[in-house]
This record gives sequence, C-alpha cells and structure tokens, in this order.
Amino acid sequence: MLMRRLLLILSLLLAPVLAQAQAYEAALPPDLATAPDLCARVPCTEVFPGATAFSHRKGQPPYVEAYGGADGKTLLGWVMLSTDITDLPAYSGKPVVTLIGMDRAGRFVGVRILKHSEPILLLGIPESTLVRFNEQYLGKQVSQTIEVGPSRPDEGVIGVDAISGATVTVIAQNQVI
Repeated sequence: MLMRRLLLILSLLLAPVLAQAQAYEAALPPDLATAPDLCARVPCTEVFPGATAFSHRKGQPPYVEAYGGADGKTLLGWVMLSTDITDLPAYSGKPVVTLIGMDRAGRFVGVRILKHSEPILLLGIPESTLVRFNEQYLGKQVSQTIEVGPSRPDEGVIGVDAISGATVTVIAQNQVI
C-alpha cells in the first residue's frame, strides 16, 4: 500500500515534467533524412504560417519550397530541416533536430524543435524555455549576425537572450539557426 502511494505521488510530481518534454527524445520517422516529401512527415505548416502547399525536397543541402497566395502557387519561402544542413551537437552530444521556415526576404518565420536529447531541458529547465529562445529569431534575417548575449549595434550584432544553465545548448542552437 505504501509503495502504491509513493508511485502515485512520484507520477503526480513527474507528470508536469513529462508533459512539457514533448520533443525530448521524440520518435522521428525513420526515413526523415531521405524522404522526398519532408512535409508529409513533419509539420511544415507550423513553421511557415500561410503556406498551403510544399514541394518535395530540392537542392543540396535539401530544402522545401513553401507555396501559398490566392492561387496556392506563389512561392512564399523555404522550409529546412536542421540536420539536412548540419548535425552540430548540443550539450548532450546529439543535434537538436529543428524545423526552420524562412520567407523570400530571408526572415525567419517559424522555428520548431522536433527532437532533442538535452537532459537539462527535462530535469532542470522546462522545454518551453527553449521554445521561447527560438522565438527570438522570428522576424530576424538570415543575413544578420545573431549571437547569444547582448546586442552590439556598433558592430552590427543582434543579441538573443541565453538560457541560464543551458549555455552550450543555446550556443549550438544559435549556430544551427
């Protein structure tokens, strides 16, 4: 009886942590790296608002074209899977698998983490903190110099706020994006 109560209390305590850990070691499709139709396997519409159709993978490194507009055929921009471009490891030694949307002007329009192996984001820092970190890139341009830390306008550097306790993770994620 005591063991059952302890398990119940433990499950109640861990439930919020597990509920927030949606991308921690998430199962990804086994053919994610090679499937021509990337957007049939991952939620491209979440990183490219307004897009109604997506091409198959193109180019090297691979990307997907996002289409929309009244006719549904206007090129709006591109969606990229981070691991198609780089497999830069974060603190865990594994990459943070990220889906990135960018419009035709080179502005980031969406960023979504599909999978990570960062234990600190499971045990010490809520995963939502990394989600908020990524939101800092929205509206910024790929051509801008973006660094973790304070902005330095005189040097043309745009700063993004770090996550205390997850420095290696955010530096790696900044490099990926």
